[in-house]
Amino acid sequence: MSRVPLRRNDKAADMGQALAWYRNQMGWDVQLVDGAPALSLTHGMTGFLFPRKWFPLAASMMSTMDVQGPVIGFLDDVEPKAVALADTNDCVFSQSQMPPGVVLLRTPGQVPLPPKAGSDWLVEPHNERRWLPSATAVLSVLRSAAQVPTTPVRGRGPLPYNRMPATRPGVGGHPQIVRRRTA
Repeated sequence: MSRVPLRRNDKAADMGQALAWYRNQMGWDVQLVDGAPALSLTHGMTGFLFPRKWFPLAASMMSTMDVQGPVIGFLDDVEPKAVALADTNDCVFSQSQMPPGVVLLRTPGQVPLPPKAGSDWLVEPHNERRWLPSATAVLSVLRSAAQVPTTPVRGRGPLPYNRMPATRPGVGGHPQIVRRRTA
């Protein structure tokens, strides 16, 4: 496997090398935009923009479900974000199908690739595994990640055992909260 040519901390002396690697090794449609490579979301490619704080759980579920694909992290003025790249497999999605916090990126969009300032690979692409995961599978993972609280509720101490929410195995063996009915 050849190394991804440029990372955020590398010296980007030759952007041509990065473009050639993305094109030749990955088969991606990339152009220079503002001096850095950008991936064109064409030919069945899409992306899902989501809060970066979901990444650890999403990456774990993706690994368990063998839905691994390239994920790019971005610094943002509001909160850090991540983009999971996927293959549409001729499925048509709309923003209304996305869980809260997820933005669907589609044609004719572009995704800046590292070494663009403020971007870095969270999961690097591999030229030996050029095929992107199914968009349906990635969306399923992000729907599950969106349902799991990522920050603890403030102002409360730990709940006594008998007041803890009931759980059952969910996607990838991760616990899923079961809502109890109250009379």
